[in-house]
Amino acid sequence: MDPIEIELCTDGELMDLIRKENRSAFNELYKRHWSGLLDVAFKRLKDEDIAEELVQEVFLNLYLKRETLTITTTIAAYLHTVLKYKVLDEIRARLVRNNYREEWLNRPPLLAADAHTLLEKKELSDLIVSLADQLAPKCKEVFLLRHQQQLSNKMIAERLKIAEKTVEGHISTARKTLKNLLKDYPSDFLSILLCLALLK
Repeated sequence: MDPIEIELCTDGELMDLIRKENRSAFNELYKRHWSGLLDVAFKRLKDEDIAEELVQEVFLNLYLKRETLTITTTIAAYLHTVLKYKVLDEIRARLVRNNYREEWLNRPPLLAADAHTLLEKKELSDLIVSLADQLAPKCKEVFLLRHQQQLSNKMIAERLKIAEKTVEGHISTARKTLKNLLKDYPSDFLSILLCLALLK
């Protein structure tokens, strides 16, 4: 089937072709629904990088499950439903991170001054810095300015002469990379690390 015929297919017909590993059909379905899904995700999350990542995951899951997937609604409705749950998961994760952040920032002064606690914090900080070597050069530079010098996104953007949105993207990438590198650590420990690294 040539590209022109692919463009004339319904979503259902494209899905049938995708089950037969027709990449042109997958690309066409992706092209039809990508921008609409991205718009929905961005409006809810206000983070373009994470919105793009979630939409990519929606299509990746569709392709990986293509042979066994049963869709009882329209393809569009199915894609939006999958995206909705991914967005909700991200919102829940944000709430957890924010709760840990508030708990960390609002800890009693005596605890903040405790030598043992400060030593633990320094050790955790050293671990975070060592993990930064796994980041891409520009992402690492942004990350270290945020972590070590505690600069705001705006200040980092001005220093590096890049858009503030680009800084936000690097911070998002750094957070996701750290989470992946530390996935075998206890969840509480991971949350504290992320607070120390990126949520000051």
